[in-house]
Amino acid sequence: MSDAVETPAPRTIDIAAAIDARPWGARQKLILAMVGAAIMFDGFDNQSLGLAAPAIIHGWGISKAVLAPVLALGQGGMMLGTALGGMLGDRLGRKTVLVASALVFGLATLAMAASQGLVMLGALRLLSGVGLGGALPNAAALVSEYTPARRRSLAVTAGIVCVPLGGVVGGLVAAWLLPLAGWRVLFALAGALTLAVAALLVMALPESARFLFRRHGDGARLRQTLARIGLIAPPGVALGDGIPGVVTHGSLGQVFAPGYLFDTIAYWLAFGFCLVAIYAGFNWLPTMLSDAGFGLSLASTGLTAFNLGGVITALAAARAIDRFGSRAPMVWLSFGGAGIAALLLLFPLGPAAPLWLAILALALLGGCANGVQTTLYALGASLYPVHARASGVGLASGIGRLGAISSAFVGAIALSWLGPPGFYALMIVAMALTGLSLAALRNHSRPAA
Repeated sequence: MSDAVETPAPRTIDIAAAIDARPWGARQKLILAMVGAAIMFDGFDNQSLGLAAPAIIHGWGISKAVLAPVLALGQGGMMLGTALGGMLGDRLGRKTVLVASALVFGLATLAMAASQGLVMLGALRLLSGVGLGGALPNAAALVSEYTPARRRSLAVTAGIVCVPLGGVVGGLVAAWLLPLAGWRVLFALAGALTLAVAALLVMALPESARFLFRRHGDGARLRQTLARIGLIAPPGVALGDGIPGVVTHGSLGQVFAPGYLFDTIAYWLAFGFCLVAIYAGFNWLPTMLSDAGFGLSLASTGLTAFNLGGVITALAAARAIDRFGSRAPMVWLSFGGAGIAALLLLFPLGPAAPLWLAILALALLGGCANGVQTTLYALGASLYPVHARASGVGLASGIGRLGAISSAFVGAIALSWLGPPGFYALMIVAMALTGLSLAALRNHSRPAA
């Protein structure tokens, strides 16, 4: 009989399970705050052209149809940026691509202040769109991987909802700044503030711990990163994520695997139709209100209300998703947006309407549209596995940009032919089709434990 004592296998800490089991601590919320700051200026920069559109149209003596291709170029850039940014995030790291994206759209927006014509404005808008698009899927993936599952939908939505929050800030700034200093100063301010936030991210934002493990395995950098959120693995205890092996690249094929293909298509459609509604508002709402007889300052305030409604509704929807799952809240919000747009079509806003009523109506419309769009990122973070998460969300957001591109042209046509009623009709169709796509998606997120 041997006297040898069997040595137990080393204990392994599952990174995701350990994060899920811990409280949602202050350091993790700080990560959300830093990502949210970047996304807020993403929203500010993204909507700056829509806010400036009435002033540019008047100052340069051009029509809506002439400006529409410039708006569409920005969405084309975002389409490329979201798809490329998601895949690069799964390969190079969420933080790396998020910071690079912020630098690109910050510099391009700053340069737009010096635009001397539509060609230069369009080229810079295309470049800024690449950066704007690349930030969103990596922000969603990074926040989701540092948040316990029971708060994940809320956290991801709180990060992405900073897009309309940036629109709120931009609308308030534009309402004051455009009559005083003009649209060039608006672009300069938006770009400069974005670059300041990018510098903060370089210094203080950690890389995704699960990305570090999937790319490099258990090492000193991973342990140091986890220690920053208070998760310290004792010496001799291994780290893992419950998936065998080390993945050195994202798995885009997972998005099209048999168990995911149907939902991927439904997810793309929901993204596309919802972005038609969102960018009809971002690009054409101030112009529509101006056509309806409202002044430039109030037109900017209308977009602020559209965005502020989205901030409030998205956070409420995220709480509802954590409690009830994603199907019912997202489907009902979609059809709710179609219903509100139908009421505005029947009873259109005009200068004679009470100011509070106009603000409330636009806030409700924006609340439904933005509430769905921001929670789509949380839905994607739950739909795809970690090694394909940024790719899946980025590809869906990129394909969905076809809807945003079309809204630049369809919105111009609707306003030119039908005036403000055409804007509301476009919102009805887009939100109703979003609801049908979400109703068809099978694997919605379930209520959090």
